Amino acid sequence: MIVLQEDFVMGKLADFFLLSIRLSALFLAAPILSASAVSLPIRIALTLGITVVLAGVIPVPKVDIAAPAGIMLIFGEALIGLTIGLIFQLAFAALAIAGEQMAASMGLGFAAMVDPQSGSQSQVITQFLTILMTLIFLVVGGHHVMLRHLADSYQVLPIGGPINTAMMMGVVRAASLMFSAALIIALPILILLFLVNILIGLMTRVSPQMNIFSVGFPFTILVGFTVLLVSLPTVANGMTNLITTVSDVARDLILTERPQP
Repeated sequence: MIVLQEDFVMGKLADFFLLSIRLSALFLAAPILSASAVSLPIRIALTLGITVVLAGVIPVPKVDIAAPAGIMLIFGEALIGLTIGLIFQLAFAALAIAGEQMAASMGLGFAAMVDPQSGSQSQVITQFLTILMTLIFLVVGGHHVMLRHLADSYQVLPIGGPINTAMMMGVVRAASLMFSAALIIALPILILLFLVNILIGLMTRVSPQMNIFSVGFPFTILVGFTVLLVSLPTVANGMTNLITTVSDVARDLILTERPQP
């Protein structure tokens, strides 16, 4: 007869809990998995399933999770998971910024709907770019790369090891990538729409009786959608490069921010 001692069972549960903290924090911040459309039971099931797989290969130190050292250990594990997830989330944030700027320039700032990624209101252009980014992210295996980085982080930053809080500063430095990528994606449409607005202004100056709202407004929207359609292959290629860039940033941050014992 097999008899399970209480200390043994509680120790295994504590190990399982510590191993799942980093993964749970990743799912709270990672793109797609952190979307409001992904329900909490699905996240819990994914966390438990992946944790069971990692339990046999990742060593877990014996720590009292109720002690101050255990609380700091939980905080450090959550910090690592959030760092990896937030870096990948920067790619989608760049698309959101680009979509907001393009929609405002096209006159579609009022056309908003619920974004399934964040659960808030966003412009239709942002919705389109986010859906396209999600498809590209899944096609190129971005979710696999993200989980691979998480698994590698257990080797570089083992559970119970010293945590360097400078990792969060690395996320702040990487945030500049979000603004530069958004500018690169939206710049062609913004420049062309700026020239269109100048042309409409000159036409209004030459012919004051022209109704600017009945002519300029639909013309601006038509030009914006036409340019977006023409530049769609380039935009999709830029999204792929952006996913590759954030993946490299996450890998380099984990490796270079390794704390010294």
